[in-house]
Amino acid sequence: MKRSLNGLWPLALLGFFLAQAAHAGVVDDVRRGTNIRLNAARIHVRGNDYATGYWLLPKAANTLNLNVPARQFGVNSDLVLRLHGSSSGNVITWTFDDTLPSPYYLGSANSVTRVRGTLKALARQVRGADDPYCDSASCPHNVELVLTSGSSVKVDGYTDIVFKFNWTEDVHVRQFVAYGGVPRPRLSSMAVVTPSSRCSSPGPTELSGDVVLSSPAPTGGILVDLMSVDARVGVLPVRVPEAQRTARFTLRLPPRWTGPTVIYGASGGVRKSVKVSVPRCIAWPFAFNGWSILDAVYAPIRLLSGGSVVARYKESDVLLTAKGEAYWLTEVLRAEQVRVAGVNTTGDVFGTAYSSKGPSAFRLRADDVKAGPEVWLEGWEAVTANAHGTLLVRNPQEDKGLYRVDEVGPALLPAVSELHPRDILFNALGEAAVTLETEKGLRAARVYGKDVKVLLDAESEITALSDVGVFVGTALDENKRPRPFVWSQEEEARWLPLPKGTVSARAVAINDGGWVLGTATAEDGKTQSAFLASPDGKTALRLDDMLPEELKKAQYRVVQALSLADDFGVLALAVDGQGERVHLVLRP
Repeated sequence: MKRSLNGLWPLALLGFFLAQAAHAGVVDDVRRGTNIRLNAARIHVRGNDYATGYWLLPKAANTLNLNVPARQFGVNSDLVLRLHGSSSGNVITWTFDDTLPSPYYLGSANSVTRVRGTLKALARQVRGADDPYCDSASCPHNVELVLTSGSSVKVDGYTDIVFKFNWTEDVHVRQFVAYGGVPRPRLSSMAVVTPSSRCSSPGPTELSGDVVLSSPAPTGGILVDLMSVDARVGVLPVRVPEAQRTARFTLRLPPRWTGPTVIYGASGGVRKSVKVSVPRCIAWPFAFNGWSILDAVYAPIRLLSGGSVVARYKESDVLLTAKGEAYWLTEVLRAEQVRVAGVNTTGDVFGTAYSSKGPSAFRLRADDVKAGPEVWLEGWEAVTANAHGTLLVRNPQEDKGLYRVDEVGPALLPAVSELHPRDILFNALGEAAVTLETEKGLRAARVYGKDVKVLLDAESEITALSDVGVFVGTALDENKRPRPFVWSQEEEARWLPLPKGTVSARAVAINDGGWVLGTATAEDGKTQSAFLASPDGKTALRLDDMLPEELKKAQYRVVQALSLADDFGVLALAVDGQGERVHLVLRP
């Protein structure tokens, strides 16, 4: 079943019908639940006060009927009130009319023989993380029941002084607060994704995590409590949307943080923990040990961690796994054509699916393709996404305008949209990397909120952006030759080194550890070689020198860099010893 973000207008009608099937409303949650928790009730009748609280009243599922023993109100009687429930809108009505097994003596010669009446309660969604008085996994949690107008309770009895005088007395309900609904779903699992290349960074960074519930969230969704042992690591409770089981959350790491810390999550009486730390930066040269050659029928585009490749076959895209499986995205998404816009460090694949109904932006997990898309937005085209899986989309009916997608829906990015960038990328920190067309020519720039900063005063274009805030582009140097550069708020712009024997180069990608992949060109303008530039900007390593020994012996040469994965895998175009062009996947 496809998951869609709440509030997206293209899916509003679909969402309405799905909600009717899964969660018709808060009253439906009360009906499906098996308990009602009476938190506080006080009544006054014929000069006497009766009170109770914190009682868990058992109830059969799929009904609103209740059987309430009078003893739970402190009444020493075998009376069981049989409350027959019905609903209209968000108001539940209970009616009852019960005769006591034996008269109940109130004192002063008064006895009660019968209880009857109507209770009306307004059902409303709990706005906190849980029923504040319930610490058991079996308790209802998501609906508060508060007495409303139209309630009326009476008792019949008699006064026995020589003769019996029958009377009817109103019961004054002075307090009534209860909780109903379904038990808070148990937390099934929790994980935090730490990219393989991520290491300590001079500025603040963010990581993505996931929580998974054992059952779908009730009406209005549910908050999963999150806490970090290290107070410097920011994390907030995450809401799992209604009828869904999973949600993503964000960890905010302070500058130069390495950890470790422990993140705790809790829901439904279950507590999970996950240890989080950032590994040491890889700053020294390394070699590739594993490799594979892709089938020549595919045109590879992107490489993911683990060796999976997004490739183009004819007019559409396919996901090729490291195990040799091929997932035709047209079949997975039931579309006529699929164009992947990109991948991220958390294993997401995002793009646009085209069918007779028009385009639909999507996001799916590369390691669970068969599950289908996690995000599906009809009528939109995907432009890019960040490590948290947040999409940037465009409306094909509009000439201009870029929208950021969250749980509320696509929201216009005014600053970026007004710039009309030729290229755009954005990261988990909310930064956008753009290529602008100016009076002086193309310029690479950073956009953050309303702030726009051109990265260097030279003709340039943006090519990559890391999730720790390092921008990568290609600019013309003083000799008007293209050369890769990196920029960050801590170091501003600096040129990257070129492999020996080359005079120009273009950057292709960067990982979170600061390694940049590019393609360099020799003086003749024809001979090319792919390279990796080290994070310190001092070394440019030819991929030819990093190849496994068997490829070196077979006289393979890597001539063009295509994609860099988070785990330092590289997708490249090479020429074998017979001069045949092949696509290589190299793994360290």
